Amino acid sequence: MQVKPLSANKMYWRGKRSKTSEYLAYQNEIRDELMGTTWPFGDSPLHFDFGVGLSARQADLDNTFKPLFDTLQTIYEEFNDNKVYTIAASKFIVPKGREFIRLGVTETTEPEAQLSPCEEQAEQV
Repeated sequence: MQVKPLSANKMYWRGKRSKTSEYLAYQNEIRDELMGTTWPFGDSPLHFDFGVGLSARQADLDNTFKPLFDTLQTIYEEFNDNKVYTIAASKFIVPKGREFIRLGVTETTEPEAQLSPCEEQAEQV
């Protein structure tokens, strides 16, 4: 999508739960891009592949997830971000005006909780 990713910091007016005009415009742009599509995943656990082109090096990659997930919930009645179990994400630096969101969604299984090697060592002590 040739849509400029939005930071979660720009979703609401500071200290208020009113959507900013920038967030409303972002939601409308995403809605226009996805008009006529359906959500094929039902209630399944999901994996998201995220690629975002940002023009500011200091922009946080993780801040782009929440605005998109919340917008998808307004478009697809069946989508709920609590079904997102895994995310693979990449940030690309692009010239201003060339920002984008690349998104892939697939069904997955609920991952089993596993201890990291460090946690396993700590348990043995």
